[in-house]
Amino acid sequence: MPTRTDQAATPAGRVVWADVAKGACIILVVLWHVIVKHYLRIDWRIQLPVPGAWGLLGEQLLPLRMPLFFTISGIFAANAVARPWRVAGRPRIARNLHLYATWLLIHTALLALAPDFPTDRATSLGGLLAQLTVTPSNLWYLYALALYFALAKALRRVHPALLLAASGALSAVAATGLLDSPGNRGQVYQNLVFFLAGVHLRPYLQRWAAGATARRLAGIGTAYAVALAAMALAGAEGWPGVRLLVSVVAVAFGVTAAARVARLRVVGGALARLGRRTLPIYVIHMPVLALLHRLLAGPVADLNRPGRALLAAGYPVLLTAVVLALSLAVHRGLTAAGARWLFDLPRRAGADHNREGETMSRSHAPALPDRASVEEAAWWLSGRVVRTPVLNCPAIDRLAGARILLKAENLQTGGSYKMRGAMLAVGRLAAAGHTGVVAQSTGNHAVAVALAARRHGLAATVVLPVDAAPVKVARARAAGARVVLAGTTVEERLAAARQLADADGHPLVDAYDHPDVVAGQGSASLELIEEAERAGTPLDALVVPVGGGGGIAGACLAAAGTPIEVYGVEPVGCDSLARSLAAGRPTPVAPAPTIADGLRPSCVGDLPFAVARDAVRGVVRVDDDAIAEAFRLLLLELKVLVEPSGAAGLAGALRLAVQPGGPDGALWPAGDSDDALRPAGGVDGGRPGRYRTIGVVLTGGNVEAELISRLASGPVADLARMEGVAA
Repeated sequence: MPTRTDQAATPAGRVVWADVAKGACIILVVLWHVIVKHYLRIDWRIQLPVPGAWGLLGEQLLPLRMPLFFTISGIFAANAVARPWRVAGRPRIARNLHLYATWLLIHTALLALAPDFPTDRATSLGGLLAQLTVTPSNLWYLYALALYFALAKALRRVHPALLLAASGALSAVAATGLLDSPGNRGQVYQNLVFFLAGVHLRPYLQRWAAGATARRLAGIGTAYAVALAAMALAGAEGWPGVRLLVSVVAVAFGVTAAARVARLRVVGGALARLGRRTLPIYVIHMPVLALLHRLLAGPVADLNRPGRALLAAGYPVLLTAVVLALSLAVHRGLTAAGARWLFDLPRRAGADHNREGETMSRSHAPALPDRASVEEAAWWLSGRVVRTPVLNCPAIDRLAGARILLKAENLQTGGSYKMRGAMLAVGRLAAAGHTGVVAQSTGNHAVAVALAARRHGLAATVVLPVDAAPVKVARARAAGARVVLAGTTVEERLAAARQLADADGHPLVDAYDHPDVVAGQGSASLELIEEAERAGTPLDALVVPVGGGGGIAGACLAAAGTPIEVYGVEPVGCDSLARSLAAGRPTPVAPAPTIADGLRPSCVGDLPFAVARDAVRGVVRVDDDAIAEAFRLLLLELKVLVEPSGAAGLAGALRLAVQPGGPDGALWPAGDSDDALRPAGGVDGGRPGRYRTIGVVLTGGNVEAELISRLASGPVADLARMEGVAA
């Protein structure tokens, strides 16, 4: 049966176990505050050591709570560290400082009404200024996040080992009390190393979580308990490095436990949902607890002795649940009343925001995009396009002799990954004040531009070939676009599109030669790479079908700086990229007939070629029979419907995995000369099994019913003979 590397109930891009860990951490933070600021302040007057036991438990969790919290925060911030300052600075630095200052003022005002509540608060203007700058208050987590991210980004080119060594030394010295650390400054010193560990050790932490077993949990839990006991018996809490080492063990335990709990549907789901709502709890719970302290401390102390004895055992847990519920209720009330600015930066006039507060520039992207462009595109597209699942099928893995991870962009809005580039490009044009757009393509790009234009309130005119698939024509019209049919070649369509663009005064959104389109298409490959890392199976190779080249160029950018080898797939006779790589310049071909209608442009785009020529590892040619076999395999084994252009990616991956540098000359490496189109025997010497994990982008799913019938009814004898995977 097919499996998925992500969970349907999880919001796009979230790591389930990490959210579980955050949910557990916020519970432990609130529980600790309930214990030390309320529970232990009550005169229980019982002959049982229950209050002391609760206090001892809270102390034993000190090495776990905030170190784990900051490690997870670093994991979530890892991608943003590589983004430009103008992209990452607002949500990661300005937002946290805004929240810190806003809620510090609120806490100062509200906690002044509860003078007996034991927490740090400013009682003078000087004290308030100190808390705003150098001596953070009990909201220090927000202060630290802004500071840590700024440091991580500013020092991102420093070797991680040096950063972790220096921040670890700072943590060890701070734990001894040798540094002047009023307020919560000591906590800021001690936890930087864990945030940086999350940023720089994310792949290792994800693999550790992916391999979490019950035996490992028991072992690391025992190690944590032994470390705590040894530290207590030796009185070594203030010894240099001891608390840091105990916290490292605690974080390993926390990650393992979170990964195990994440597999429990009810408990794991509840903690993950809570983990995605930690901010309102963190900023609201202290005033709520102060109010409850005023209301409950006296009545609880006045209960009769049996009542106090009965209540003492479970009181911290009960009150923690009440504080969590009230904090979330207050958050819902404030946001319903329009006070969203209490939990996010105010919107900037003239900027287009996504749900994370990121802004998109009104200016166009650089002429030649880079990996940062893809990361920025992925960040901006979050919430605007579907983060499609990554699928895996054991039958396909056996057939390939490698793990094949399939990015199901056939499930994307509009039926293809073209929605990504179209949404980004049209969004930029809408932000710049344009009222309409023009596009041309064989189908999927036109449909995507039509949908993106409707989403942004722009008029759309799309030019399709006269022999375009009726389903794609119908979908473009259904999206509200004016459809113009012109010729059969890309040159004919481009000429018609440019004429319409000049007449209407609307910009042309090219299907291939557009930096936003390339960056947007690359976000699909970036998500696939990230999902593979999260699953503990990082990609060795990435395979993308090639038409005009926008997808393969985006894949090259997404894989830049990694050891992943990127391959294109072209139908036999439609191999413009392969011939262009051999010639060293974009080289047109007369496209041969093929069932993969989306892969028939006569020439790869200039911009995609400029990106791919030095980055793509090679091109795999596949014929219609191989594409049809891949189509049936996806339909019958994985139960997904992919158009032949998308199925070509799997056909190429199977050939790459089973016959690297095969005898039929199917694979050409980049850099071959025009008279030396030859098999890539240099792909690891032609030895099969080079790649353990291969990623494939299933680029689209817009296919005619008649073609489905013809393809699905064909034989699968060849595949069945290879691996016995007959339908």
